[in-house]
Amino acid sequence: MSPALPPILQSRLVKFSIGQITDDGKRTLYLVHQEAIAQLSQPLRDTLKGDQAVIHMSWPDVSRRTFERLVQFAYTGDYTIPKPPRRRVAVNEQEAVESEPSSSTLNEIPAVEEGDELLAEDVPAEEAPPAEEYIEPASAPATDSWGGGWHTNQEPAPEEPTEEPPAKSWSFSQAAPKKKVKTKKERPFYAVPAPEPEPEPEPVPEPVPEPTGFASLSFDLLVPRDNHKDTCEPSERFIPERNYSKVFLSHAKLWAIADIHDIDALKALALYKLHKTLCVFEVSSENAGDAIDLVRYVYSPECGTSGDDKLKGLVAQYMASNSAALSHDSNFMELLREGGLFVEDFLRLVMQRIQ
Repeated sequence: MSPALPPILQSRLVKFSIGQITDDGKRTLYLVHQEAIAQLSQPLRDTLKGDQAVIHMSWPDVSRRTFERLVQFAYTGDYTIPKPPRRRVAVNEQEAVESEPSSSTLNEIPAVEEGDELLAEDVPAEEAPPAEEYIEPASAPATDSWGGGWHTNQEPAPEEPTEEPPAKSWSFSQAAPKKKVKTKKERPFYAVPAPEPEPEPEPVPEPVPEPTGFASLSFDLLVPRDNHKDTCEPSERFIPERNYSKVFLSHAKLWAIADIHDIDALKALALYKLHKTLCVFEVSSENAGDAIDLVRYVYSPECGTSGDDKLKGLVAQYMASNSAALSHDSNFMELLREGGLFVEDFLRLVMQRIQ
């Protein structure tokens, strides 16, 4: 249920000093409406609006990001989930140097040092230019010595067929007829008038739309109605290259501060989002440390020592359901050797699954 906005805006501002002391000797200071925090639970209302109301509160064990999500929940009823960062992969420098291609092996062509020349026998046979073949020119056909009509009838070459010349006469007195040369007569030039421009077509009147009902009118939104809608819902897509440790801890830390101040609605929301995220998360040898970080925080004194074990039970059940994949991780086996309450919860759940 979203809080009523007018009482929140009309209330006075309260100072919150959050986190550890920074280099300048101060903690991070926030100003929040009194009613926004007071309406979260009865203990907070008694602290901020009771007989001994305070106007300045100091929470040194709460991180800035966790407090900002708490305030966001106080104003809107929901909180933003951080995006998982890209996982850092450690690379062996010696392997990187050995696997790096050198200039002498690029494209599988041996490099030539300065001053060296490629010899003829170094050039591959398929790249050497083919030798030109010598073709003997054909001999000219025999002709008579006085240029007369005696000649040999030779078949034309198949590549260049030629027409046979007309038969020559045996008479030397007959002369070839002269050709008359025809002269071209110039044609008179007449100027062609330019064509007249075509008349522009008359504009066609636009059709008048039929009247529509008032309820069928639509107006598009320029911005989303909820700017945090896409950032509050847990993602249903698992990305193996991402680190989910901060995502897990964001829900667990918010559950812890809600447990301290009896904010039941926030505790339920944090458990809901953590469960949805764990259902998508796939444990492997590369990301087992993300789940181990969650276990160490949930079972630490920093998470609280109250009688509510819902968060511990959720985490222990997840680890037990993935015990087969976690058994191959050395860090998880080290966690089991440390003993403690988590090992008891984990072994009890594993034995129940076997039975």
